[in-house]
Amino acid sequence: MLKKLTFFFLMSSSAIASSFPDDFLFGVSNASAQVEDELNDTWMQFAKAGKTKAFLNQVSPAKKLEFWTRPEVEIKLAKKLGSQVFRMSVDWQRLVPEKADRVTNLVALKKYKEIIKMIQKQNMKVMVTLFHHSIPIWAQEMGGWANPKVVGLFDGFARDVFNALNEDVDYWNTFNEPNVFAMFVHVVGNWPPGNGSFIQALNTPFFKGEFFKALDNMASSHNNFYFFTRKKNAKVGIAHNTAYYKEFGFLSSFAVDWSWQNMNYYFPDKVKKHLDFMGINYYGSEHLTLSGVGFSSKTEYNDAGRAFFPKGLYLLLKDFYKRYKLPIFITENGTADQEDKFRSLYIAEHLQAVLQAINEGVPVKSYIYWSLSDNFEWSDGYCPKFGLAAVDRKTMERKLRPSFYFFSRIIQTRQLTKNIRDDLWSEYKKHIGKERFMCRAKNGKDALDSPRKLTLNEADWRFSL
Repeated sequence: MLKKLTFFFLMSSSAIASSFPDDFLFGVSNASAQVEDELNDTWMQFAKAGKTKAFLNQVSPAKKLEFWTRPEVEIKLAKKLGSQVFRMSVDWQRLVPEKADRVTNLVALKKYKEIIKMIQKQNMKVMVTLFHHSIPIWAQEMGGWANPKVVGLFDGFARDVFNALNEDVDYWNTFNEPNVFAMFVHVVGNWPPGNGSFIQALNTPFFKGEFFKALDNMASSHNNFYFFTRKKNAKVGIAHNTAYYKEFGFLSSFAVDWSWQNMNYYFPDKVKKHLDFMGINYYGSEHLTLSGVGFSSKTEYNDAGRAFFPKGLYLLLKDFYKRYKLPIFITENGTADQEDKFRSLYIAEHLQAVLQAINEGVPVKSYIYWSLSDNFEWSDGYCPKFGLAAVDRKTMERKLRPSFYFFSRIIQTRQLTKNIRDDLWSEYKKHIGKERFMCRAKNGKDALDSPRKLTLNEADWRFSL
């Protein structure tokens, strides 16, 4: 009898330690420029000009996921998954097609309200992002976010959207990954309009590059929006891209130090007094050289070239809570895995990192997966497959991957046990030494029209303290 009671106690303790809090939200995320059809924006112009890989060689690439004409497909799929929160964005270009400091396309604004109502009808909370990497053509022609005149134009648009939608929105993100947008537009130059320069990453008493000008201007718009919403019963945050930067190669410490300060901390430091919550997007570690990102043989990578490092999420959750003392929402986490060889394990190991942080007192409030279905992945086009569901580009039908069902079970049971993780690792090890896809070139930077093939290595990248 004593042995049975002891066994029951141990099992119960394990369940408690591996359970997510009752108010913890699971969900999925998308972005207008990546999923909406009938959208002629800077990204569509860039892609049609042949500047985006894995786009022109795809079937019906402009359809994206038809989230504008058939939003119910993704919304019902999210409900089937068990999502409790659905994160989406509104498109500035669609709502303000010509230069103006207000929403001029009221028909489109009404359509967004209808989409949000669809989400609510499926008993999911709504998180809306105002700027998710998609700037209007006319604003880009002004110099984009590096031009301070864009601030007032965005502020008027944001106020109109808020006034029209706030009664149906649970959480607001002003900006998604402003650091990434500023970097790829103004420094790297692989995002529209495609003319970046490394000199724009400088910030000295005598010269401030467009990278920092853009971040400063976006921070101003965020703070303006926060003040505007204070008496309106709104919860306002950001969806900030974070990475665990590591040295890789000779003299890389400078790049690592710069990235920790200016990619991880610069923007949050600018808005930290004007946040109700901190949203974090995390995909892995970045092994930096002086000229960019390198590949390390000591870890494994997803199909988009992002290094697996679940412990980095745990460390950043601890770090950001200590630094900002705000509730944290994981607004994006996910992996590109066309053959679904490691997605379930990836989710499990990152959720274990979340549980560890929660157990140590970090108020993590959500885990929002990117993405529900394979979609258009910015300058990478359609090569990386982040979706829990594959998409037949000819018919636009969804095929649910095994990871869809795995994540759904986690949502339903709200538990992640050691046995589950061990079973996933055993399955993963069967693929070691076998071919897998990679959508990133050997230089760690360039995207590919079609994936090259590598083999999964023996690195054990699971979460551990």
